Parts: sequence; structure tokens; C-alpha cells
Amino acid sequence: MSSDSASFPEDLLDLQQQLHQAQADFHALATSPPWGAESTPVFTEEEVDQVEELWERIRELTMAVNEHPYWTATGDGRVNNARRGLRVVRDGSDDARGAGAA
Repeated sequence: MSSDSASFPEDLLDLQQQLHQAQADFHALATSPPWGAESTPVFTEEEVDQVEELWERIRELTMAVNEHPYWTATGDGRVNNARRGLRVVRDGSDDARGAGAA
């Protein structure tokens, strides 16, 4: 975990964690369909709806992360490094918040 992680606002960390979860849920659904007789994936109507909902959620969260006010307050030279740092904040996001609160 980089020291920059501690400087991310809690709401941005929460959005990023939600985005990671939505991506993981999508991946799990998309890579484990029941297979049909001709080795092709067979999705139920419910699963198709879930995929569409997850894609919409991923789009919304991506926009929310990318348009967060934090990025305009971060100096131009540091934005790319900060974005990379945020992307690696995963399950350890609680640790990053705790470090920032100290």
C-alpha cells in the first residue's frame, strides 16, 4: 500500500472498492456460465439482466471515480501516479482509510 493511499478521500476509496466489486461480480458471472450441448455458453434471461445491470453499474462507478473532485485538486503532475495508486487499493482500502485518519 503506498503512502498516497492515505491521502485519498474516504468516499473515493469507497467508490473504487465498489467498482472493484462490480468488476469481480461481472467477471464471475461472465466466466462461469452453464455450457450448452455445443460448448457454447447458455445464459438464462435473469443472467442476461444481471450482466446488463453490472455493466451499467461499472459504467456509473467508473464515471464517479473519474469525475471525483479529488482529481481536480491534485496537481497535474501527480494525477497519473495518484490514479495508479487508487487502482491498487482493493481489499486493503480499510487500512488506507485508517492510515489517513491517524
